[in-house]
Amino acid sequence: MQTFTEQPTTKEHVMIQFSPWQYLMIDVANHFGHDKLLFEERIEWAQSNLKDLEAMTDQAETKPLYVKAVQAVRKVQNGEVTGHIMGLDASCSGIQVMSAMTGCVAGATNTGLVNPSLRADAYSTCTDEMNTILGGTLEVPRRDAKAALMTTMYGSKKTPKDIFGDKTPALEAFYQAAQIVAPGAWQLLQELLASWQPYALVHEWKLPDGFDARVKVMEKQEARIEVDELDHATFTYEYYENVGSKRGLSNAANVVHSVDAYVLRCIHRRCNYNPLILHFAHEAIMFELDQRANTNQTSIAVDGKIQGTQFHYYIQQYERSGMADVVILPELLGEDAVWYLSTKHLEALDRICRRMKEHAPFEVITIHDEFKCSPVNMNHLRQHYIDVFAEIADSRILEDILSQIHGMPGSYTKLSNNLSTLIRGSNYGLC
Repeated sequence: MQTFTEQPTTKEHVMIQFSPWQYLMIDVANHFGHDKLLFEERIEWAQSNLKDLEAMTDQAETKPLYVKAVQAVRKVQNGEVTGHIMGLDASCSGIQVMSAMTGCVAGATNTGLVNPSLRADAYSTCTDEMNTILGGTLEVPRRDAKAALMTTMYGSKKTPKDIFGDKTPALEAFYQAAQIVAPGAWQLLQELLASWQPYALVHEWKLPDGFDARVKVMEKQEARIEVDELDHATFTYEYYENVGSKRGLSNAANVVHSVDAYVLRCIHRRCNYNPLILHFAHEAIMFELDQRANTNQTSIAVDGKIQGTQFHYYIQQYERSGMADVVILPELLGEDAVWYLSTKHLEALDRICRRMKEHAPFEVITIHDEFKCSPVNMNHLRQHYIDVFAEIADSRILEDILSQIHGMPGSYTKLSNNLSTLIRGSNYGLC
């Protein structure tokens, strides 16, 4: 059985990087079906089979993408420009998000956000835990544990019962295993289920980049329709109406999905930035930080000049959530705009800007929890992903969202206080 406690802070680990050629090898191995191996093992497999890749096509797990990757390999060998993009998937992105927000070392470890030498798979770990608990009386396949765990963390009780039966040893083992694999996510699930506002017409909250999540409560209604022209034939018409309900499950999925989508927006902004805006905004940030260091100046209070503006709106999001976002950079081009930001806010933006300046802007394609870009830029994309999750772990984003839903300020005690340091030492958040 796994046990996880808060870990001592260690020397910062540097994310392992690969060459564009090595990323091509990883791409080939992934689509063949070796995406559960370590990156180095995938590279070794593709290199050792380099001459025979075409002959192995029929054995590939995702044949079309495997063929595409192999074609890119051959073009590179011939010195041709490929335009090839490759993708890496988040490892159980929902549990990743929930673990980062709650400071859960166990959940972060089991989704690739901690151990730099482990290609984690929460679904396989949950399967192993279940089979250990059951003691050989029943062998649970991974597909069943995956289907149950994925839906359970979004509030479903029906799917686990459909798979394992009602009040069975297998169902009990599943719930035990889920709490072992991702205790923070399990704890957060209960908080989100309890956040339902009885008979509210809408649940809404703001994300750190100012995105408004607004989810109406829609209930299915029925009406009996009689058609006089058809000899008074009748039929039942079903429709959805915005009416409140006493209980609901959807906050569990909607809150997590909203933060998951926020992660995607962060990655897009940090990878595919406007060079001029980044340059001049960062110059203003660095100058202001230098001025404050030398003169003990602080930020100035919000006044009528910015009150109610989009700039003020972005500042408010940071002050509530503690999560800096580069969406504010265009606003910093205005005269003296940086004066209104706290020193902590400026320092956080400075760190992000420095990371962005490590590369030229490049396009990213996101499909659900898959992140695609050129192999040339994959090191930068992976690093931004790690940075975003480390920042989420340090932020108050969960506390902020729950306070907004409940309509009153509250606090949330995390399971650990150093998860961000551990995340910064990871390699397999995207794998």
